[in-house]
Amino acid sequence: MTELVKALSMELRNSVEADESVWRSFGSGKDSFRNLVRAAVELLWRNVESSPERQLLTYETTTYALREGEQTPAKLAIAREQYEFNDSNVAEVLEQARQGTGITFTLPVQTISRFALNFIDGVVLRWLVDGDSATVQDQLDVLADVIASYVSE
Repeated sequence: MTELVKALSMELRNSVEADESVWRSFGSGKDSFRNLVRAAVELLWRNVESSPERQLLTYETTTYALREGEQTPAKLAIAREQYEFNDSNVAEVLEQARQGTGITFTLPVQTISRFALNFIDGVVLRWLVDGDSATVQDQLDVLADVIASYVSE
């Protein structure tokens, strides 16, 4: 189960890095950082939207691990590893964007990445419920704006 969860997470991570032109087309500074983050979450979103069944599977795996974790601590570890792995991936993407645009984070990158992951989790789950892709686009704009509010030039 751990390997399945990591494979699904890596698929999302790879979708962000797949379009190298996104990473080359931005300048420096806070606005460039915000636009780069927005472009990265758009790439991630395209993967999510094309695979709702896989996204649902990640939630099912997590809730199963949490439900069974009391009797089998190793299963609880699956959920924890999933989120630690995802936090690390998001932090790496944010760090790559930081380096590419020359900005400085005003909070630890781990704090920002955890917030971003929590936000994305909620957006994906809500989209699985209501299928409202137009609203997701607005939410991704908000996410990029909030993340950019924690950087300085």
